[in-house]
Amino acid sequence: MASLAAAQPSAPRAASRYPALGPSRSGGERRTKGPDAAQDTQSRSVDLNHVIALLQDSGSKELEKEQLKTLKKVVKHFENGLPLKDIARVTEILNLCAEKMNEQEAFTEPLCELIKLFGLPFQKKKSSDEVNYSVEVSQSIAQLGYLMRVPSSQVKIQICKSIVSFYNMELLGKLLSGYQPTSPNYKIRMAEAGGLAEALVLSLALVENQLTEKLWVLKVLQHLSTSGISCGQMVKAQAASRLCLCLNGADPSGELVFRSSDILWNLLEKASKEEVVNQLRSLECVHALKEVFVDLMCGFRHCDYQLRNDLLVIATLLAENSAVPMIESGFAKVLIVLATCPEVKLLNPLVKGFKLTYSYEDFEMKKLLFNVLGIFSKDPSAAQLLSENHVMPALLYYVKQNQKPGFSDWSAAQYEELQLHAIAVLASVAPVLVDKYLSCQANTLLLMFLEWCTGQDPFFGRGNSFRGTGGRGNKLAQMRYSLRALRSVVALYDDAVSINLCDQGAISQLLDILKYAADKSKEKESTVVLEIQADILFILSVLCENDVHRKDLFSCEGIGILISFFKMDPRKLYCGLGHNCLLLSALDCLWSCVIGCYIAEDSFIEKQGIFLLLDLLALKEKNLCNIILGILVEFSDKPKTALHMSIWRGKRDQTAANLLIQLWRQEELDLGVRRDQYGRIVDTKRPIATSFQKQQKVIPLPASCPSFAIMEISESIRAKIYSLFCKLGFENLPGLSTEDFVTLAIIQHYLDFKIGEVWSEISAEIKEEFRPVKSDEKTLKSISEESENTGKMVFALQTEVLKRQHHQEKKKTYKEIQATYEQRELINKSWENFLTRTSNYEALKKAKMLQETLIDTSRSKIKIQNGPEHSADIPKLHITYSNFIDNLRVYVRGGTGGMGYPNLGGEGGRGGDVWFVARERTTLKSIREKYPQKRFVAGAGANSSVKALKGEKGKDCEVHVPLGISVIDDDGKQIGELNAAGERVLAARGGLGGSLATNFLPCKGQRRTVHLDLKLIADIGLVGFPNAGKSSLLSKISHAKPEIANYAFTTIQPELGKIVYADYKQISVADLPGLIEGAHANKGMGHKFLKHVERTKQLLLVVDISGFQLSMKTQFRTAFETILLLTKELELYKEELVTKPALLAINKMDLPCAKDNLDELMTQLQNPQDFFHLLEQEIIPENTLEFREVIPISTFTGEGIEELKTCLRKSIDEQAEQVNEEYRKKKLLVLRTSKEGQMNRSWHS
Repeated sequence: MASLAAAQPSAPRAASRYPALGPSRSGGERRTKGPDAAQDTQSRSVDLNHVIALLQDSGSKELEKEQLKTLKKVVKHFENGLPLKDIARVTEILNLCAEKMNEQEAFTEPLCELIKLFGLPFQKKKSSDEVNYSVEVSQSIAQLGYLMRVPSSQVKIQICKSIVSFYNMELLGKLLSGYQPTSPNYKIRMAEAGGLAEALVLSLALVENQLTEKLWVLKVLQHLSTSGISCGQMVKAQAASRLCLCLNGADPSGELVFRSSDILWNLLEKASKEEVVNQLRSLECVHALKEVFVDLMCGFRHCDYQLRNDLLVIATLLAENSAVPMIESGFAKVLIVLATCPEVKLLNPLVKGFKLTYSYEDFEMKKLLFNVLGIFSKDPSAAQLLSENHVMPALLYYVKQNQKPGFSDWSAAQYEELQLHAIAVLASVAPVLVDKYLSCQANTLLLMFLEWCTGQDPFFGRGNSFRGTGGRGNKLAQMRYSLRALRSVVALYDDAVSINLCDQGAISQLLDILKYAADKSKEKESTVVLEIQADILFILSVLCENDVHRKDLFSCEGIGILISFFKMDPRKLYCGLGHNCLLLSALDCLWSCVIGCYIAEDSFIEKQGIFLLLDLLALKEKNLCNIILGILVEFSDKPKTALHMSIWRGKRDQTAANLLIQLWRQEELDLGVRRDQYGRIVDTKRPIATSFQKQQKVIPLPASCPSFAIMEISESIRAKIYSLFCKLGFENLPGLSTEDFVTLAIIQHYLDFKIGEVWSEISAEIKEEFRPVKSDEKTLKSISEESENTGKMVFALQTEVLKRQHHQEKKKTYKEIQATYEQRELINKSWENFLTRTSNYEALKKAKMLQETLIDTSRSKIKIQNGPEHSADIPKLHITYSNFIDNLRVYVRGGTGGMGYPNLGGEGGRGGDVWFVARERTTLKSIREKYPQKRFVAGAGANSSVKALKGEKGKDCEVHVPLGISVIDDDGKQIGELNAAGERVLAARGGLGGSLATNFLPCKGQRRTVHLDLKLIADIGLVGFPNAGKSSLLSKISHAKPEIANYAFTTIQPELGKIVYADYKQISVADLPGLIEGAHANKGMGHKFLKHVERTKQLLLVVDISGFQLSMKTQFRTAFETILLLTKELELYKEELVTKPALLAINKMDLPCAKDNLDELMTQLQNPQDFFHLLEQEIIPENTLEFREVIPISTFTGEGIEELKTCLRKSIDEQAEQVNEEYRKKKLLVLRTSKEGQMNRSWHS
């Protein structure tokens, strides 16, 4: 045992370092004072140095008995704990006893008793003892680990028990006199400091075939592994590989696997994970893990399930390291088969005996297995294994709604979480197994699943899983991971995948989902919703790229959605939710889905897309500028682009040219291009070279490799800015400062400078490799000189611009100084004049008298006795009436048809139609207020799908309009009229759905702009010139309250009133605004007023008996001439109006001479032709109105009002009777005709 003691540095000899605690060898005693002597009484009862000397001797049996007796005394002496100062000598005794045990087994029991002392509390005399004795204590505790080499099971077990007691220390009731226990974790800290864990790991080899001892060692290591320091020491001793090989040892109790796996867990958590995995990467370790996992897989105890999941986590960590032989060991196949067996339901001997119990442990195992599949998908060598074991069908099994949640299998919450895990793993596996993906119709399943995600059916998702973000009760998490799976496959740019998606109407469906997500984002923005939108935009970008037909299909609805993204609040780009990524995706989608399709490009420009791009460019975000400028360059071929760019104005009236020049200067600053303080060229030889280009050495390059000057064109934005200026032009650019013109001179010659750079590089390469002939050298020199001259010319131009600006500034300054001087002169002169006027009393008195004379002269000297006073104020003169609208221009568009289903011959649904429906109590004003955009679009037809091959028709759009509406298109063609409630007019027809005739592509709906022209429907229409008294008459005969005043054009909008008779008969009367001469030619808005006469049943002409004159500039007309003029205007506007029944009301009979004028008028009306020769030819109508009644009235006194109401009632009743009689005659004629036809048929038969 001498070698055992010498294996580690033994504790120092007590005799050499510590004084004896018993009587000294010289016979004297240590002198102590009273209290100290009492405290050391017990310590002096055993002399440890004497014990060490005794054990070092060997000899007779008597000596051996003495040694054993002495050891018992030592154990008895320290039965209440070990003082820290004695631990080193006790350890030396322990080592000597271990050596004796090798020869004499009698020392086994004392050795165990001594080892047991280390399980007792350590005691200290002073607080500093813990630090002072820390080295000796740590070495002594470490010595316990090396004593594991003693070939005795009893000793090994006792060592383990003592170390375990470090972690559940219980204080004894009695302490050594004058001592106190050490801190609770002192032994553990000393064990860490001494490296006990490393020694115990090495001792595992000594107990390889001893199960009990091995379990005790593992128990100790399990305690030690709770410390990060000990875990590091264990890893240093290759603990991971040693423990892994212990896993599959024979152990009926299962503790071996439990303790080993627990230690491995702690090592992975608290030590270096990479180092632990590196130790487990051997084929033997992976085999051992596999065998233990397979055994536990068929276990039935609860602890077996937990251990199985623990090992599965360890296997997952190993699988992440591609160097671990998971496939070679067969472990990968076991895990893949186990992950797919419940869904695929194929018998496999690898999982024989395994039964899913749907417990919580099985649920956790299922998630871990899905995670392993995702890890294997990253290893190319595992692709065949994944394909052979039906991974794709197993994952697609979850791409559907759970039909029976919470019954015999998983609960609803568990199924939702597994579903999300499976779809997330599908995103990793699908790109590896594209062929399997397509053969399993995965695109179809995902599209159907996405359709369910946007549906309105109730869903009670928990939303509380690791992947189920988005909240309870919504399907955003499912949508998010389904789109991520589609994105991962589409990102392969595989034509087969793209064609398969587009054939199933993916573009239209994705646009619908994008609108759905945009609506959700308006309600509440979140990272999930933004990520969904970004993924959809990416998928659309890939699908539509390089395909004009798909771009055209995208443009139907997609451009409007893109526009909304570009209108994003710029402040959101810095909030961290993902708006920046979304905007980049939208720009990429614009590049891929719009550019290249003329129709889409025109639509984008018409919707002010160029303005929005420039607004984004004005933010000067580095990651946005390059792509936006590239898009603008692509759009610049359109003539409208340059126009839109020239009229764009940003903040502070910034122009596009100014913005581009600012971006140019910022780019040159970032690239390190040298400019002076005024922005002029510094290096005329290489004016636009960057600092990177100047630092590069001359390196001859092959012809196929671009030089630095060429590469700089594609990497910086200067070439794009130059291209845009080539379209905008370099002259007559508004909003530029002098500094901008200096920079513009460089931009204008960018191509010349770039050509000079290329030739400079070519010349340098040639001179580096060869010596050019004189002619070539002369040519290269002339090219270089020409390039330098261009730089000098631009520099001179810039200097001239600066001089001109300096001169203008000097002139401006001079003008300001001159204006200031002149202003001061004027102020001084004014002050002098004021002083002169106010200082002369006679001048002031004369001015006062002149002022009073002028005021007195301006006053009227005529006094009117008892005359009426007339106010000069005209009430409500400045009031504008705009409540009435009789014409409205609206845009209508039928719905787009649905996509067909080419694979099954399905037909998409027809788009919805736009209808105008007449309804009472509706006005055009209410339509304008309710629909301020004045756009009416019907719903799109449903796409054909597997569920419904014949898509449903889109939802019709019904617009309720007032009665009396005429629907007219932009060409003036009348589409229809709505005169009765419930009548309908088709305004725009929906497009046909995709079918075989249309190559299964949908047709767009009919779109056009129409005018809703309102013509009032009334029984009586009041017609007359302004100020004839029509409004006053309406207020007298009905309850209407029109505006009444003593000036012309009081009525500026039609007014409706109703005459209510005693028998409750009602007659509607329309008061139309006054006409003037030339109304038929739309003079004075004549058409706007005359059109309302068309729908009235009868006309009531209201004429002023005293005649009419509109103003001093117009000719005076008598009452007779007024009637003829009104008739003429009606006739010229529409001849049918003259045929309407008419009555004549002669107003203002309360005026003087009214009766004489009435007699004259009646004479003229009896034979109007007799008086035509006295009138102008222009006012004589072709046909005169025949008035049923002529009623003189006075709205001021009420004269003739009741008689007029009676006449109106009589006339309306007669007309109604006449209409009824004609209707009866018509019906009777139809009846007779039908009877005669029946008789003829019967006679022939």
